Amino acid sequence: QTSSPFGVSLLKPIQMPHMNMDELFEGRRGFTNVQWREVLIRSIGMEPAELDESVQWHLLARMIPFVENNYNVCELGPRGTGKSHIYKECSPNSILVSGGQTTVANLFYNMSSRRIGLVGMWDLVAFDEVAGISFKDKDGVQIMKDYMASGSFARGREQMEASASMVFVGNIDNVKMLLKTSHLLSPFPEAMIDSAFFDRFHSYIPGWEIPKMRPEFFTDRYGFIVDYLAEFFREMRKYNYGDAIGKYFRLGRDLNQRDTVAVKRTVSGLLKLLYPHDQYDKEDVRECLKT
Repeated sequence: QTSSPFGVSLLKPIQMPHMNMDELFEGRRGFTNVQWREVLIRSIGMEPAELDESVQWHLLARMIPFVENNYNVCELGPRGTGKSHIYKECSPNSILVSGGQTTVANLFYNMSSRRIGLVGMWDLVAFDEVAGISFKDKDGVQIMKDYMASGSFARGREQMEASASMVFVGNIDNVKMLLKTSHLLSPFPEAMIDSAFFDRFHSYIPGWEIPKMRPEFFTDRYGFIVDYLAEFFREMRKYNYGDAIGKYFRLGRDLNQRDTVAVKRTVSGLLKLLYPHDQYDKEDVRECLKT
């Protein structure tokens, strides 16, 4: 047997076999709050030094569905602001469904094959170009509403649960004109123009406040590699910071139960992203509430 003329001198794994969360929590303690926020933003390819602080918070809001189970968010805004990029490129645990006709079997449950659909296979299902969404099934929108409200849905005799978050992305070209003639959810197809459907959104990201992508907005500095970032996101889905508001604040009576849940879930998601080590104070929670 002849020996090979080639040898391995250095081996660098490019995929994460497991995630050491204690190591991450300890590493987080070495960053200031602003530094950590900037690391997260650089990890999705953007350069925070070139972006207003309010824009940075909008970019963080795009990440909440990755860390929060059954979180429903909508972002409508101009083309070219990177609305769908993060859901397509920044995690192998999310899927971007191009706007078009879909089926209950594909999205939720196939009764003939008895296989769960996309919501059971992915952490996050994002719909690109919401104007084009349509269901072949008459009950498609109703099943989607049920799922967005409770994380469960019924098909035949089966009652199933899933944890996938839902993201709806679409285009608004001229928000000022839209406000004069219609409303901020008008890009949705007619079958979805329903207050009961929109009530199930936990947040609405104003995409028109995010600038169109230009070369200087992309970073050439260090952030987490995609595999590590995606595993961090997935592990944080196991935690719940929903009670953080109650430690310091009371929400007013003007909010109904769905509004209260939406605020708590949104703040929980931001705290998971910014304070994964579970060390935050009243001002940290206040900042997440305000933004």
